[in-house]
Amino acid sequence: MSNLQYIKGNILKLKNYPHILIHSCNCDGSWGGGIAYQMSIRYPHSERDYVQICEESGSDLLGKCVLIPSYSEDNLIIACLFTSSLGGSGHGSKESILKYTKDALEDMYNLINIPDAVTKYGGVSQLNNYKLEMPMINSGIFGVPWELTEQELLSFKGKMEFTVYQL
Repeated sequence: MSNLQYIKGNILKLKNYPHILIHSCNCDGSWGGGIAYQMSIRYPHSERDYVQICEESGSDLLGKCVLIPSYSEDNLIIACLFTSSLGGSGHGSKESILKYTKDALEDMYNLINIPDAVTKYGGVSQLNNYKLEMPMINSGIFGVPWELTEQELLSFKGKMEFTVYQL
C-alpha cells in the first residue's frame, strides 16, 4: 500500500481535523506565486513570519523545514520546505530542488516526531497526529516533473503518509 493518497479539491478549504499544509518554497522571502500566493492572502501573519525567517537565515534554510502557525485556524500548521534559494525563474535546478526536498522532508519528519514540538512562534503538541497534506509540490513554478517529487515522497513509506491535492 502506498503512503500517498490523491484527492481532487481545494487544499485551502477549511477542515475540522488537525493538519499540516506542506509546500515547497524559496529562501528569498517571497510567497509570490502558486499555492504560496494563495496562502499569503489567506494567512498574512504566517507570511510575515516566513519573510522574517528568510531575512534572518536566507539560504541557510535550504533543505530545512520550518513550521509556522496559520494564526487563523487552530488545527492548521504550515510546513515550509525550503527547496530553492530564489523563486520565480531564478529557482534552482530540478536536481537541487529534489535533493533539498528530500532533506527538508527528513527535517520535517524529525520536527513532527518530537513530543511537544515547539515552533519558533508557539508550541504545538503531538504533531505526529496531524494529517500531512500538500499540493503537487515543486511541479508548478519550480518546474520539476511531479513523478520525480513523487519518488521522493514514496521513499518515506513507513515513516509518513501524505494526502496530495490535485486541482
